[in-house]
Amino acid sequence: MNNPPRHPIDLAPDYYLNNFRILLDWVYQRYADLLDEQEQRFIKTFYTLEHGAQCLLVRLSSRKGPLFRRDKLDYTEIANLDSSAQQLIDAGLLHRDFPISLDALANALTKPELLALFSAQLAAMKQARKEVLIQELHTHFSAPQPWQLWTSNQFGDAYYLDNQAIIQTLLLLFFGNAYQDLTEFVLQDLGLFRYENYSIDHRHRLFKSRDELIQYQQLVRLREQLDADASTAMLTQIVEQIPAASANEKLQRRRAKLINHLAYELERAGEYLQAAQLYEQSHLSPARERRIRLLEKQGDFSGAWQLLTELLATPQDEQELQVAQRIAPRLAKKLGITYSKKTAATIYEQHLPLSPLQDAQGNTLRVEEVARLSLDGPNAPCVYVENALIGSLFGLWLWPEMFGDIEGAFTNPFQAAPLDMYQENFTRNRPGIAHLRALFTTNQYQAHLIHYWETKNGITNYFVNWSLLDRELLDLALQCIPAAHLSVIFERLLFDIKNNRSGFPDLIQFFPDQQTYRMIEIKGPGDRIQDNQARWLEYFSQHNIPAEVCYVRWA
Repeated sequence: MNNPPRHPIDLAPDYYLNNFRILLDWVYQRYADLLDEQEQRFIKTFYTLEHGAQCLLVRLSSRKGPLFRRDKLDYTEIANLDSSAQQLIDAGLLHRDFPISLDALANALTKPELLALFSAQLAAMKQARKEVLIQELHTHFSAPQPWQLWTSNQFGDAYYLDNQAIIQTLLLLFFGNAYQDLTEFVLQDLGLFRYENYSIDHRHRLFKSRDELIQYQQLVRLREQLDADASTAMLTQIVEQIPAASANEKLQRRRAKLINHLAYELERAGEYLQAAQLYEQSHLSPARERRIRLLEKQGDFSGAWQLLTELLATPQDEQELQVAQRIAPRLAKKLGITYSKKTAATIYEQHLPLSPLQDAQGNTLRVEEVARLSLDGPNAPCVYVENALIGSLFGLWLWPEMFGDIEGAFTNPFQAAPLDMYQENFTRNRPGIAHLRALFTTNQYQAHLIHYWETKNGITNYFVNWSLLDRELLDLALQCIPAAHLSVIFERLLFDIKNNRSGFPDLIQFFPDQQTYRMIEIKGPGDRIQDNQARWLEYFSQHNIPAEVCYVRWA
C-alpha cells in the first residue's frame, strides 16, 4: 500500500479547518438522526463561531488535552487568540475555571515547575522522578480545583477542553472504524496519499441506530481495557460488560474478535470453563480450534473428536483446516481411531553456507539480504519481495472489481479497499471477476496489469506496494512468471484473502533468458517455516510452481 514520494505541497495555514468542516457536514447529512443532543449542539454551535474561534477549537481538539496552557499556544493563523478563546468560553465549548485533577495539572507542568509550586511538600525530593513527585502530592491533595487555585496565578491562564468523546463519535461515523482520524485528510492534502475515485454509497449506513453506535464504541473500549490489563479480575469485569449479539454484521465481527481474545486470556489464566463458554459465542476462527483443545485438555476426547470432525468437514479457512489436520492424528490415537495422515507435499530444500556481511556503516546485514547477494547475478537478478510482489500484481489485476460500484463497499473517501474485502461474499458479489480470470486464457492479463500500473500509479491500494513495484520489476515479473502460475496463485488469494495475503517466500529470482523464475524462502540458523508459509509452499508444490526453502548456515 506504500505510495511513492511526491513533491511537498504548501498548505494554507488554516487547511485543517476545511477538513473539519467536511467531517461535520458529512456526518450531519448522513447521521443527524443518530446524534445525541450534546453532539447536535456542538455542530450547530461550531458554525456560529468566528473563523479564529473555529480554528482554535480544531487546533485544541487535535492536541492531547484536556488542559491547555495559554503560554504554550501560538498559532499564526489566529489573529487574536485570547478573543477566540473567550468566544469559545462564552459558547460553552471551552472552560477557564473548570476543576481539574492533580494528574491533569501535573501533565501540564514540568518537573521544575512542580517543585517550585509545591516546594513545601517536595522540598526533600528534588532528585526524584516526576512520577514519584506526583505520587507524593497525591498524599497531600485529593480534591480537584481550578487551574488558578492550583497554581496561585503563577503560570497565567489555562483552558480546559473535554470534547474527545464527541470528536471520537464524529470520526467513527465518518470513517466507520476506530483507527483512522483527521490525519487522513492531512496526508491527502500533502499529496502523500491519494485515493481511488470510487462511488460512495450514500444510502448505506454502517450504523443503523444509536444503539449500534454505542455498542461499537463499547466494544472498542473493552478491547482497549483488555490490552491494558489482562488480570483475572479485569477479565471477569469485561465478560460482564460484553454487549448482546447484534444483527449488524460489523458489530458481529467486532464482538466475535473481542470474545476470541478475551477467551484466550481466560484460557491462559486457567479459567477453562469460562473460556469454552465464550468460544461458543464466537463464529470466527480460531474459536472452534480452541474449543477442541480445551475439550482435549479436560479429557473429553469424544466431544473434541466430534467437533473436530465438523471442523474438518466445513473449515472456515485454510488456517483452521491446517490446525485441525495437525490435531487429528493425536486425538485419534487417544480414542483408538484409525486416521490416515494427509500425504505431505514435496518441498525442495537447499543448504547454503555463507559468511555474515556488513553494510557501509558497519551494520550486520539480515540473513535474507546476505542470501540475496550470493544468488544475484547479471543474468539472474534476485529481489527481496516477500509478500509485496505477488500482492501488488494481485492488486493491479483485481483493481476494477476491487473499486467497483458495489452496494455498501465504500462509505468514505479514504479507503484503500472495500469494506467487504475479507467477507465470504466478496467474490460472489463481483461477477466481473470472471472476466478477470478470462484474461489469463486470452493472454490479455499483461496489458491489463500494465494499464492499471500506468493509470493508477501512486493511488492507494491495500495490496499494491508502489515503492517496490517499479516498471522494471513489473516487466521482469510479466516476462518470467507464466499466466498459469499467476492464475492459480490469485485463485488461492481470492479463496481466503485475509489469511493468504501473507506467507510468500522472501526472494524471487528471475531468469529472463529462459523466461522462468523461482521463489526462495530464506531461513537462518534456528529459524523454521511458519504455518502460513507452509501452506503456500505446499500449494506451490501441488501446482508445479518453482519454490524452495534455503537454509543458511554461517560458514
